[in-house]
Amino acid sequence: MTGKISKVKQTCILLGILLVCGTATVQAAEPVCVWEVVSTYRKHLDDGRLTLLSDGKTDTGLPWTLTGDTVDFGKEGSAKPLPGGTYYKGNWIGGWQLHGRVLMNNATIKSEIVTPETMPDTAGESMIGTKPAPGLQDSIVDVWEFVAVLPGTNSFIRLTCDFTPNKLVLDGDRKIGTYEFQKSAVVVNFLDPQFGRVVFVEKPDNVLSGKGKAVNRKRWNLQFTRVQRQTVYQTAENKEFVLYTNNRVNSPRYTPDFWSTFYWYPIIEKGKRVIYFRSREAKMTAGGRALEWYDQKMVFVAGVPPR
Repeated sequence: MTGKISKVKQTCILLGILLVCGTATVQAAEPVCVWEVVSTYRKHLDDGRLTLLSDGKTDTGLPWTLTGDTVDFGKEGSAKPLPGGTYYKGNWIGGWQLHGRVLMNNATIKSEIVTPETMPDTAGESMIGTKPAPGLQDSIVDVWEFVAVLPGTNSFIRLTCDFTPNKLVLDGDRKIGTYEFQKSAVVVNFLDPQFGRVVFVEKPDNVLSGKGKAVNRKRWNLQFTRVQRQTVYQTAENKEFVLYTNNRVNSPRYTPDFWSTFYWYPIIEKGKRVIYFRSREAKMTAGGRALEWYDQKMVFVAGVPPR
């Protein structure tokens, strides 16, 4: 399912922004795109997120325009999409770096703020190719990546969620639903009526798949994928450097620390597939079993090298 998002072309996402902005004069401002931003400059962010609204402002009141493929925040900064269109790179005023990932494009999901529940330390830390416990009921409490795609459109949602011990489905401190078991399936009762009550079946291991309601005869494809350690490297200081299956580095969840936790992603440059950590290429040798990034030299110790 994550691959389906990667196939959403950058031009389609930008076209969606333009189309929605074109209707802003006759409709109330609506979210066009929601970014999750990693930056040391947090003035314009709301809990680490930046929402572009159809009236040409963000949810914090910052004006924005689209110039070519650049999202321009005027004197406050700008950002350009990386190949694929789901990651953005730019700078805020003063040169502070801005790294954004598109969480929602031409789509939103209803939620309510709750007190986050303490999750086990093992959540999100199982190794790729394994399952924390044979039965789903014994392994459901974990970190999962939720992906919703409406076929034939540029509408998608991509959130890192916790399935908590008290049967909540949380996007950080935002409750998006509850869950229950129905024989071997998991039923998620979304707060958002566009999804409602959805039955998810685990197939294959660590992947829960379901169908949402129809929109113009097209049904949302919904999926939860268990977040796991994909690759573990060891630095020269004998510290772990971990890549997670939800494209995060050193933490399975979003954190605002620009220097220690950020994103990894593959892009195509000059016909060659390369891996980036944050905004710099990770130079790999020996099939990804050794790499250099900035002044760090690391060796592969577990998992699957990034592709």
